[in-house]
Parts: sequence; structure tokens; C-alpha cells
Amino acid sequence: MTEIPVPGITRTEGVCGGRPCIAGTRIRVTDILTAVQLEYSQDEIADDFDLSPEQVDAALLYYERNQDALDADMKRQDENFERHFKIGYGRPQTPVLPR
Repeated sequence: MTEIPVPGITRTEGVCGGRPCIAGTRIRVTDILTAVQLEYSQDEIADDFDLSPEQVDAALLYYERNQDALDADMKRQDENFERHFKIGYGRPQTPVLPR
């Protein structure tokens, strides 16, 4: 798949796994897409992520132009999260604070 670039969206090796981000931030396009899936409005997304409406629009346009690749990436992320969740990855074996 050939990536179709969008002004305001960058990829930097070593930043967020090389995933597409809002330029000058570490906010991934997939973060914006997750908020959309959770039915946040574009204004709410801009406020919550401290972005301009144009930056949110750029992320959505990037998705529109690169939907297959982003859908596959989000599916991989979900599968990895589920796999790690099932094996207890990231949870301490003993309580951090005494009860």
C-alpha cells in the first residue's frame, strides 16, 4: 500500500512507533480515530487533545486517504492489547500499596 500524505501529518522513525502523528505532537492519527469511534465530536476532540480544528481535520483526511492501512494498524494494536491483557502484562504481581 502506498501512503497518501496529508499536510499536517508526519511520520518520524522512533516517535510513536513510526505511526502517523499530528505534526509537532506525539498524538497519533489512531488516537483521533479512537475518539471518533467513541463518538466524541470534532470540537470535543480538539479540546481534549489541545488541537486546532484544522489538525483534527487533517487526521480525518489522512484516515480517509489511508483507511486500509490505518484499519489494519488499529486491528494489530487491539489484538496486541488483548493478548497482553490476557497474560496480565503490566500488572504488578503483588499489591503496590498495602490494603
